[in-house]
Amino acid sequence: MSPKKTFPVHPMEIFTGIKTFKIEQKALTKDNLYGCVEFEKSLLVIDPNQCIEDYRGTLLHEICHIGFEIYGLGNDEDIPTVTNEFLTTVTSNMIQQLAGLNEELFKFIFQVPK
Repeated sequence: MSPKKTFPVHPMEIFTGIKTFKIEQKALTKDNLYGCVEFEKSLLVIDPNQCIEDYRGTLLHEICHIGFEIYGLGNDEDIPTVTNEFLTTVTSNMIQQLAGLNEELFKFIFQVPK
C-alpha cells in the first residue's frame, strides 16, 4: 500500500475586497493545466500534484489572473498597450491589496525554505 499523498495546507479561499473565491485542489493533468480560475463560479482550481515551489508559483499566477480581472485587465482585448511602469504599478498595487486581505495565504506563497 502506497502512502496517501498529502496536499499543501493553506487557507482555501481568497478575498478580493469585492468577493471571495474558493480554492479547490484537484488533479488537472487531463486538462493539461496546473491551475485555472473559473470566474463565473468564483473558483480557483489548482493541481496539488506539483512540487511545492511550482505549486506556490501556480497559486500566485492564478491569484494574479483574479487581480487583473478586478482591475479591468482580465481579457487580452481589454488590455491596452501599456508601459512597463503602468504594468508594474498595477501589479504591485494588486499584490499589496490582495496580500493585505489574505495574509495567511500570502505567508504560505512567500514562505522561505529553511
